[in-house]
Amino acid sequence: MQHSMNSILLGLGLLASATATAGEWKVLPVTDADYKPEVTLSLVGGDMKPAHSPSGGYAGVELALNCLALQPPVGIIRSKLSYGSFNKNGMKISTFEVNPRWTTHLSDDLTFGIGPGIGYVTADIGGRTTGMTALQVGVDLDYRVGALNLGLGARWQGTQNKLITPALRSADNTLIQAKLGINF
Repeated sequence: MQHSMNSILLGLGLLASATATAGEWKVLPVTDADYKPEVTLSLVGGDMKPAHSPSGGYAGVELALNCLALQPPVGIIRSKLSYGSFNKNGMKISTFEVNPRWTTHLSDDLTFGIGPGIGYVTADIGGRTTGMTALQVGVDLDYRVGALNLGLGARWQGTQNKLITPALRSADNTLIQAKLGINF
């Protein structure tokens, strides 16, 4: 997980350097009179592949909005809060995630986002439940059609190296997902 964390920090440093030269960062944009949260609530479904289990179905919800705390001079940071779960072959994983995504428009209605995240993961195998913090990195593609939002996303998540069973540590996983949401 340390190698992955270093890669995430390097990527964020490069992104911050590129955007810092482009203009001014906005701190607490929520206090601006022209701030618009652009809230999207989505149902999420996809395929999760835990490190210690075959891939299987994932289902959850996601709330996305323009970041309240910080905005870069180029693009926009979308804060994505999500909760989801996976259950296959006796392994249950539940995740709560906060994923800020630096987002840019590819066209009027199509956006691309990339960024890190933090999370809390609960892994259960055979009735033994272990809670772990997590770091993740992901990408999203969202298409707005009026009040409808269609999205695709992928992310990798690395968890603490905690013992889940005597033979298994951590609940690292990858997720490929599709989203169907409503723009408010």
